[in-house]
Formats: sequence, structure tokens, C-alpha cells
Amino acid sequence: MRLAVRLEWEPFRGRHVAVVDFAAAAEAVQGWMACSAGERQVLLVAASIAEGVPVDLREAALSLDSVSAALVARAICRAAGRRVQVVTEGRP
Repeated sequence: MRLAVRLEWEPFRGRHVAVVDFAAAAEAVQGWMACSAGERQVLLVAASIAEGVPVDLREAALSLDSVSAALVARAICRAAGRRVQVVTEGRP
């Protein structure tokens, strides 16, 4: 994952920040990086939102547990400029 994440200096706040190359991360999870199917799909959806990496939403939806599905739904809504409360069963 070292290829997909780099540390950069943020001059306005005077601190280091991690910068993710989502295209490189998406390539890694489709190749050599070990992760679960759900983790892979969460990263692919994030890469799609961030950099337009194509993602199969059917495959993503079928691979996610309820918490991950709620987090992905919230991320998609935020990317669309909408703030929503997404709740999974049994969680406030």
C-alpha cells in the first residue's frame, strides 16, 4: 500500500497529511493486496467517488455487510452534496 499512500506537508495547518492515490489503491486490491471481498468493494467505491475508477455496484452491494453498506451509502450521499443519517439495525 506504500505506493498508494504518501505523506505530504499541509502548509495552511502546519501538519503532515496522508494523501491517497485511489487509482493505485484500486489497482492493488484487484491484484496483489490481500483483503476481504467487502474491504475490496469499499475501497473500489471510494476510488470511484474520488477518481472515477469504474465499480460494479451490484458486486459491491452483494459483498458488503450492513455496517459497510451504510458507510458506503453515506459516502455516496456526501459526494452528491447531501448530508444524511444512515442507520444500521440496532445502531442509533
